[in-house]
Amino acid sequence: MTYEPATLSALQEYLHDQTGLSHAALGVVGDRTHRGGYHCGWDRRSKNSRGDLADYSWEDSSRDSRRKTNAASAIDIGSFDDLRAFSLWLVKQCREGTADTRDIREVIYSPDGRKVKRWDRLDQSSTGDASHRWHTHVSFFRDAENRDKLAVFRRWFEGGKAPAAPPAGNRPAPGPNVAFPLPSSSFYFGPKSGDRYSVSGFYGRRFNGKTDSEWLQLWVRQLDRRGWSVGKGKTYLRRFGNDGRYGDEYRRLIKAFQADQGLKQDGLLGPVTWAAAFTNPVTG
Repeated sequence: MTYEPATLSALQEYLHDQTGLSHAALGVVGDRTHRGGYHCGWDRRSKNSRGDLADYSWEDSSRDSRRKTNAASAIDIGSFDDLRAFSLWLVKQCREGTADTRDIREVIYSPDGRKVKRWDRLDQSSTGDASHRWHTHVSFFRDAENRDKLAVFRRWFEGGKAPAAPPAGNRPAPGPNVAFPLPSSSFYFGPKSGDRYSVSGFYGRRFNGKTDSEWLQLWVRQLDRRGWSVGKGKTYLRRFGNDGRYGDEYRRLIKAFQADQGLKQDGLLGPVTWAAAFTNPVTG
């Protein structure tokens, strides 16, 4: 049965004290008829007509799919005097990748009480329904169920600087480390239409004993070892699989990993994103 985890209860209580909003105006668990999304747990996930999983709050990120919990993972913040300013500030912190926002999956809000906007860490959606003109929705990755969620909210209400570095993950990256294989930091794995530094995997160029496509495949296999759902029929590279030829599916996967790691989300696989897969701790 979907439940309200202690870390979200603590956030709800904190916002109640800071804003004067009632607990009902700081909703965590969806109503009983609600199905799917971050206000519901695994027991109330969305399914398609065949009974298969069809819920973006588990499908889009390995940080969610690895934890099939019945805990709700979102809070709705009702209208208070500074809601608009707070929402814009929170989205700015998320876009800048501050360490205390790395567990935030999405923010649905209105900057003016008329238009609804959505910041999506994985760049999957930009919409929200009209109810978000009066409240702001903040959802968290499922693997953050037991982690404190107050830090970024304390910065708004109590002041203070953003943390200087992202928190350590829970598990070390599976080894061994593989160095970035392209000739210099100016090169990257990217589209055929890119500049002369873009390596697409379509032309069989060789670097350090392997073709460009083999190196791209190797990096994706490292994501698989980290717990990412990659390959034909899976969450990422669903259509063509890990064929080593950079296209829209690789771009989406790389952007999702960059978002997961708090990196610049350009969808290009350069030395920083490459190294993160082999050296950064595995979240969750």
